[in-house]
Amino acid sequence: LEPIYGTTKKFRTTFREVILEDVLRESIKRINPWIEEDQIDYVVRRLKEPQANSLFEANREIHELLLENIPVSENRKTGEKSPSVYIIDFKNPENNSFIAISQFKVNIPGTEKHIVPDIVLFVNGLPLVVVECKSPSRADHIREAIEQIFRYSNRRGEKEGNEKLFWYNLFSVAAARYTAKYGTITSDYEHFVEWKDPYPYALSDIDPTATTITSRHQQILVQGMLNKNTLIEILHTFTIFKDNTKIVPRYHQYRAVKKIIERIKNGKTPEEKGGIVWHTQGSGKSLTMMYVVRAMFHDEELRKYKIVFITDRKDLERQLESVSKGVGFTVHVAKSVEHLKELLRTNTPDLVMGLVHKFQ
Repeated sequence: LEPIYGTTKKFRTTFREVILEDVLRESIKRINPWIEEDQIDYVVRRLKEPQANSLFEANREIHELLLENIPVSENRKTGEKSPSVYIIDFKNPENNSFIAISQFKVNIPGTEKHIVPDIVLFVNGLPLVVVECKSPSRADHIREAIEQIFRYSNRRGEKEGNEKLFWYNLFSVAAARYTAKYGTITSDYEHFVEWKDPYPYALSDIDPTATTITSRHQQILVQGMLNKNTLIEILHTFTIFKDNTKIVPRYHQYRAVKKIIERIKNGKTPEEKGGIVWHTQGSGKSLTMMYVVRAMFHDEELRKYKIVFITDRKDLERQLESVSKGVGFTVHVAKSVEHLKELLRTNTPDLVMGLVHKFQ
């Protein structure tokens, strides 16, 4: 990330603005060279004016626009009708703009007051990550940082922040001393957690002399979550909206999915392609499975395959079905042995779920 400290570059004309519009417009033009200025105006307006009323729904709406892209009437250079305008270049992360701004001052609507998050991370001019840092001398510094994030996003029941800043939020980070925890716009205190593995990097990439992760949790989170590739991947593949909850991955889920995809693509034999992932109870195995499906859907080679989920009880099948929306593949739940046979016969790239006894 390129830090912008004490710069003479002016990104905004007013503290009421939460996006870096010039950067956004430049990024849209770079990723979509064919686009015209009036079409950029339309795309920017869609991103600045979501149809939803609540913070959660606005966040989900904008997330879907970033993933599914925004169509315009035509490509005037080629005549193509309804081409998609890409806001984020998911295939080439380095083609995006990454900016970190310290002390990003934002107006509290209806007042002359402001909030000032310590660091805001922008991708293509959109504020994807808010970082709040607290002094280690405080008694409960991390909780205080999380409380500040709640205040900024009006989660305490009062109009004391600016929700617009969080329309685009992927996750937020609370940091103090050696500790750093992250959570989404729906995370409670206990759901802010540490990222404990810098995978695909090694601890030595952070500190060549390091032999333990003790006292390095901030560096691990920065290296593990905020490197350009992983940040873009979390946005593209590892974010799920379920009911009224926004979920991003834990470090072990991200690592497991990446290794599974690597084995599937690079294994030379069935044994090399296969494997077992061991999860403790409550560690998110259903979400890990869905992240694998999303990762396969976003891979040109793997998206053509049929995926089969076999479970041993109905409640797990229902749980998987409830989080399977938006994974890309059409989802089919086998109602009987014969129905399962029919679903498995088709040569289509979809997701089939069946209880183990249906394989009798």
